[in-house]
Amino acid sequence: MRYWKRVLAVLVVALLALVIEGWASNAQGAPEGAKACKFTKTPGIPAQVKPPKPIASTDGQVKVTLQTNLGQIELQLDRKDAPCAVHSLSTLAKGEFYDGSSCGKLTTAVLECGPVEPGYHFKVELTGQETYPRGTVAMSNQGENASRFFLVHQTIELPPESTVVGQITDGLDVLDEVVAGGIGADERPATPVWIAKAQVN
Repeated sequence: MRYWKRVLAVLVVALLALVIEGWASNAQGAPEGAKACKFTKTPGIPAQVKPPKPIASTDGQVKVTLQTNLGQIELQLDRKDAPCAVHSLSTLAKGEFYDGSSCGKLTTAVLECGPVEPGYHFKVELTGQETYPRGTVAMSNQGENASRFFLVHQTIELPPESTVVGQITDGLDVLDEVVAGGIGADERPATPVWIAKAQVN
């Protein structure tokens, strides 16, 4: 009888350990339908904004309107494959981080927009199947993501190294106007373009 009591006690302790371990894991991780994100302070760079909360939804889409000096550009951001990037970009937009910033780099394929550094960075999110057709919205990165993003005005073949966050649903004519103006010194658009207001709808 004592033997079976000891066996039962061991089983109870083991079960309790598993329950506690599972509870701790859930407490530290993300709930269903969400992903844990790690936003790390950039060394030597003063924080421009407070980093987003470290939990991002993996469901649904976010619509962002870029009101530029040349017209309106509508973006549809998809959380599925890049929840942390979409969470960061939309949080920065809500905090007016992009307001008044320029789209300061133009190449034969992309227009790059937004401030370079918010004071934090985070890992790129990749599936390995990324492509960059006309209308793609993706994060610029130097090994990690921050706040700068680019808009593809001409389909380009690139290695799958930049996080794709969504698509331009309206306003490609604005990009075409910038492209028509040509590329100026230091790859800046000859036709200046800036974001007056970034609004999350």
